[in-house]
Amino acid sequence: MLGLAEIETTVERMCRTGRPFRQIEDVIDGAPASDVQKAALWLLAWTYQEPRFQRRVAKEALAATG
Repeated sequence: MLGLAEIETTVERMCRTGRPFRQIEDVIDGAPASDVQKAALWLLAWTYQEPRFQRRVAKEALAATG
């Protein structure tokens, strides 16, 4: 079983190599980690995304809640 440090390394490697964000989210979702740790991993991955991508995803999420 991977520890938190190994999962963090995996997430960062995936981000740096341009893997689709959905794949990165799948790794985080399947990680043997607490919800707080998963949220932190998601935030880490989010920092690697381009601002336009971040804005588009945020607007899509807001629209879906309306």
